[in-house]
Amino acid sequence: MLRTLLGTQLWIEQNSRQAFNLDTILLANFSSVPAKSKTVVDIGTGVGALMLYLSQKTRAKIIGIEIQESRYLQALKNIELNHLSNRLSCLHQDIKDVDLKDVCYIVSNPPFFKLSEKGHVNESEEDLIARHEVSLNLEDLARHASRILKFGGRFSLIHRPDRFAEITEVFKRYQLEIKRVRFVHPYIDVKPNHVLIEAMKNGNPGMTVEPPLILYVEKHILTKEMIHIYGGIKNAT
Repeated sequence: MLRTLLGTQLWIEQNSRQAFNLDTILLANFSSVPAKSKTVVDIGTGVGALMLYLSQKTRAKIIGIEIQESRYLQALKNIELNHLSNRLSCLHQDIKDVDLKDVCYIVSNPPFFKLSEKGHVNESEEDLIARHEVSLNLEDLARHASRILKFGGRFSLIHRPDRFAEITEVFKRYQLEIKRVRFVHPYIDVKPNHVLIEAMKNGNPGMTVEPPLILYVEKHILTKEMIHIYGGIKNAT
């Protein structure tokens, strides 16, 4: 299926199992790539939607890392489709095997669920790898993000609020100091269901908790901020 990338003039091709979701849009909006960044890495890029969004925010080289062959091949097609092969590329590798160093900025929309959380397990192997910590758990994500980041480099991700304490503990173990946090709530009076986090390698202690991001005023009615994030489109898809 070929469609425009929501809120941009870019195009994206994907099948129903490869479709990106709200997580991608929220992380792209939250990510603040420093102007002088030379290299950005997207760990678990899928079909490349997050890379495409970030290509609108930075002139840095963007490298996607994707372990699933079908998604990797689709990401390559999407890069070519948008004539961005001069700045965007993709590696079909496990992040554990990636030989990169001194990366300026990393983004990741990683698997949210532990394998022990049986209630969430999907039948499709493709979905299983994308949503559950089959090939990449939180510890390995932090370890290898820290390994390839330069001193002072930053790492942004989206995750589940109920794992925030665990994320903080694991990040500290790998010299990733959390600097910015933003909780995402479906409605103003409902507990958050996502958390956006930005950490700095070897950063000094000191964290800013940004105002909460509220998605909806009421059912099907987006807040003004979400309308802005969606680029003027008033209904989520």
